[in-house]
Amino acid sequence: MQAQHTIRYQRASELIEMGSYARYFEDTTSLLSHIQISKLPDRLFTNSPDKVLNLGFTPSRIWLKWDLSNQTNEPVYAILEAQDVDFVDAYVVSEDTTYFLETGVLRPFTNRFFGINSITLYLGRHPKHVYISLKDMNGLVLPIKLGSIQPIVQKVYRETMINSFVSGVMALIALFSFFMYVSLRDRTFLLYTLHVVFSCLTLLTFEGYLFDLLWQDMPYMNNGINSSLIRLFTLLTSLAFSVNFLNLRAVYPRIAQAYQGTAVLAIGVVAAKIVGVQQAEMVFNVVVLITFLSFLGLGLVLYRQGFRAARFYLLGWGIYIVEILLLVLTLFNVISFDHVFTYYGYQIGAVCQATLLTFAVMDRINLLRHDISQAQELALKRLEENQNLIEQHSEVLENQLSQAPSAPSDELQQVLRMIREERERVKKIPIPTMESVLLFPADDIVRIEAMGSYTTVHFTNRKELVASRSLAEFEQVLADHDHFFKVHKSHLVNLKYITKYRRGDGGTLMMSDGSEVDVARRVKPDFLRKMGLES
Repeated sequence: MQAQHTIRYQRASELIEMGSYARYFEDTTSLLSHIQISKLPDRLFTNSPDKVLNLGFTPSRIWLKWDLSNQTNEPVYAILEAQDVDFVDAYVVSEDTTYFLETGVLRPFTNRFFGINSITLYLGRHPKHVYISLKDMNGLVLPIKLGSIQPIVQKVYRETMINSFVSGVMALIALFSFFMYVSLRDRTFLLYTLHVVFSCLTLLTFEGYLFDLLWQDMPYMNNGINSSLIRLFTLLTSLAFSVNFLNLRAVYPRIAQAYQGTAVLAIGVVAAKIVGVQQAEMVFNVVVLITFLSFLGLGLVLYRQGFRAARFYLLGWGIYIVEILLLVLTLFNVISFDHVFTYYGYQIGAVCQATLLTFAVMDRINLLRHDISQAQELALKRLEENQNLIEQHSEVLENQLSQAPSAPSDELQQVLRMIREERERVKKIPIPTMESVLLFPADDIVRIEAMGSYTTVHFTNRKELVASRSLAEFEQVLADHDHFFKVHKSHLVNLKYITKYRRGDGGTLMMSDGSEVDVARRVKPDFLRKMGLES
C-alpha cells in the first residue's frame, strides 16, 4: 500500500503531477503541529483520486502527505500552481535537509524560497516525506508539480512571458479606450476601460503578481476579501458596459432592470463572504457564470435582430465563457489541466474578450457615424431647400419693386441695392463636421484646402475647420458664387482675398491670411481671364 503512493522522480528534465500521489487529512481544529501530523498513522489519511487536488470550500486546515524517491542527482522542488493560497505550511523530511516553512500569500514575501510570484518549496536531493498544509477562505483547488530546477525555471519563465504579454495587451486596450472616451465623451468607452482594468487586476491577483510587485511588505492586502472585491468590480463593470453598449434601457428595459438586480445580488453575496459565510464564494461564482452566459445569449438575440456590432460582442463573451467552462471541467478532472487552452484558459479568454470587445465598441462607433452622416445629408438637403426658397422670395420682391409703373426713385434704387447686397451677405453655405453642420457666409471663407475625402476651410479670422466634405462637393455648392475659383486640384480660393499674384509656370497666389497657393498650369489661362489679367 505504501509503495504505490511513492513518487519516483527519474528524469531531471520533466515535471511530475503530484496530486494523484497525495493523501490528505482534515485538521478541523487547525491546531495540530507538523510534528503531530507526521506521527499520525497512514490509515487516517485519505487517498486523493485526482491529479489536480480539489479540496472544496472548508474552514479547516488540510494536510497533504507524499512519500518521495528522487532517483536523479539533482535537488528537487515542489511548485504550487495556485499562487493565491492564503496559508501554506511545509514540513520536509529528507536525508540531506529537514525543515519546516510557513508561507502563503498572507505570510511575508521573504518566507518564500524563491522571490517569485509562484510558491516553490525546496525538497533537497533525497526527500523521504513531504507534508503540506493548506488553508484558504476561497476554494482549495491546487495543481502541484515536482521537478528539478531546470523545468521549474522554464515553467516560471514561460508563464511570466505569457502573463506579461496578456497584461500588456489589456493595458494598451485600456489606454486606447480611455483616450477614445476623452476624445468622444462616449460613456461606453469609460465603462469598457474600467472593465478591462479590473479584468487585468483579476488576472494579476490570481497569478500572485500584485503581491510580488506592489506590496511585498503588506501580505494582508492578499486576503480573499480584496480578491472578491476586485472580481466584484469586474462583474459590475461588465454589467454596466453591456447595458450601455447594447442600449438595453431603450431596447429591453426589463433586462436592464434584471441586470441591476444582479448587481445588487452580487454585492450582497460578497458582503456575506466578508462577514464569514463560507458558501458565499461558490454562490458568487455561480452568479458570475450565469451572468456571462446571459451576455452570450443576449448578444446572439441582438445580432439576429440586425445589431451588427453584437457580432464582436458575441465572439468576445463566447470565447471568454468557453475558456471559463474549460477551467471548470478541469476542476472536476473531466479534461486535462495540462492543455494550453485549460492551463492558460483565463489568460486566453481575457485577452480575446478584451480585443474582440474593442472591435465591438469601434464597430458601434462606425454605425453611429454612419447614422450621423445620413442625418447630416438630410440636414444639408433641407438647408439648401430653405436657402433656395428665401432667395426666390427675395428675387420676386426685387422684381416687383423694379417693375413699378413709374421710374424707380433714388430711394427705391437704394432699397434694391441693399436687398441685393444683403442677400449676398447673409447667403450661407453649410459646412458639415463630424459633430454637426455649421453655416457660414461664403465671404468669410478665404480658401478651402483638400485633405483626402475631407477638407480644411480657412476663414478670414485665420481660424480653420475640418469639414467632412470633399473639395469637389464644395466646388458644386459654391458654383453660384463667382468669386470662388479652383486654382489647383487641392485648392479652392476666394478671389476677393488674393493680395498678390506672382508669375511663374503656373503662378503663385498670396492670400490675405498670409498663405501661398500654387496655380496649376492647366488652369492658368482661365484664372488670368477671370481676374482680368493678360495671359
